[in-house]
Amino acid sequence: MEVRDPLYGLIEYDNTEEKIINSRIFQRLRKIKQLALASYVYPAAHHTRFEHSLGVMHLSGKVATSLKLDDECKKNIRLAGLLHDIGHGPFSHVSENVLEKYVDRALLKTYKADNAHELLSIILIQQNDEIKNIISKKEIQKVTSLLQINDKRSVEHDIVSGPLDVDKIDYLLRDGYFAGVKYGTFDLEKVIESLIEVEISREETQVGINQEGIYSVEQLLLAKYHMNVQVYQHRVRRITDAMLVKGIEFAIEEEIEEIVNIYDVKDTPEFLSNFISFDDETLVRIILSKSKGWAKDYFERIANRKLFKEVFEIEINDRNFNDDVLLDSFQSLSKTQGTAMSEKIGDILDIPPEHVIIDRHSTSNPTYRSYGKIDISNIMVKDIGTKSRNQFPSVSKIFSNASIEPQKEMLYIYAPLDKIITQEASLEFKVRKKQELFEEIKEVLS
Repeated sequence: MEVRDPLYGLIEYDNTEEKIINSRIFQRLRKIKQLALASYVYPAAHHTRFEHSLGVMHLSGKVATSLKLDDECKKNIRLAGLLHDIGHGPFSHVSENVLEKYVDRALLKTYKADNAHELLSIILIQQNDEIKNIISKKEIQKVTSLLQINDKRSVEHDIVSGPLDVDKIDYLLRDGYFAGVKYGTFDLEKVIESLIEVEISREETQVGINQEGIYSVEQLLLAKYHMNVQVYQHRVRRITDAMLVKGIEFAIEEEIEEIVNIYDVKDTPEFLSNFISFDDETLVRIILSKSKGWAKDYFERIANRKLFKEVFEIEINDRNFNDDVLLDSFQSLSKTQGTAMSEKIGDILDIPPEHVIIDRHSTSNPTYRSYGKIDISNIMVKDIGTKSRNQFPSVSKIFSNASIEPQKEMLYIYAPLDKIITQEASLEFKVRKKQELFEEIKEVLS
């Protein structure tokens, strides 16, 4: 069987993969947008976790074939690629931002999961009846091991979850394509061709690259960086994500039962059944119909595109904060400090503190933490002639540049400024109020 994909042409799949694709739990991914409300900025960005998962399955097989892995390995890697995002909640990473605040850290440790959506993917693969009726216990064990944190590194694991994994490769190409931008493009075939197995100890291997692949991987890393800046962190995208998160949190505070039930993570049949019954549309419908407070206010604003404005931004560094105690307060903002800051800003802007969003973002070059960090020091380059193995930054002329800033911490404040009609007026307001807001914020944190 095969299906046509805009990126790769025809994607083939076997009988087992077809059964998973046609299952209710997998079809749910059709209603979970890959980039949440990015379509508010890029109108065609309506693609979903469904087609992304098909793409990851396809690339998993291509890389496994390129690395000459055996048929059983290839089958399990393709299944892991197909199922890797089965645990995503409504609006993808937006839900994960909420789940991370409520998830029991002991569960992450028990299931060897790195984050909330990976935890849910692992639990669902192991416990969902549909999946258990399609693939064997042995296959389930192998597939989940490829998604879990492992003590020993392996090529098989790296393909699905590593510095150059196929998940990152697909979403960069797919997100760029549907956003209609060129930032996410790179030489896919050359990247795959350059991937090789690198032995790092007697018992461990990893996916590395040969020297001919340095330039294509540089291109991939630059694509990642530019997608972060231009798409993933676009101002409107940041604001809509923050509004969704805030609205969901208000719904939880309001104790709307259906919402509480999908964010209070448990490894029970009841929780899993509730969780997979939700998608983007269901979440919006439940909150709009059940909320009588701030959650409804936020989701109505989103539905009517009455979005908040960015009223303040500052980089959190020692240049802007020459007081170490104050700098530390900004970097480790507590809930109490955040509440006090919201109240103070609300007073200045003459709005309720519930209408103030304080949004901290950590960025790194060439990565952004919410979209799968690429640790370039973990990419090994092997010289076939001398058999020497070197870390990518030491052989890349671009990424060995010490002037590239490795990390940036930003603080943004969003609020509804409904009386300001034009972007020019909004910018004028921001310039006028920035110093006043900054002084008041420093006072709260001092």
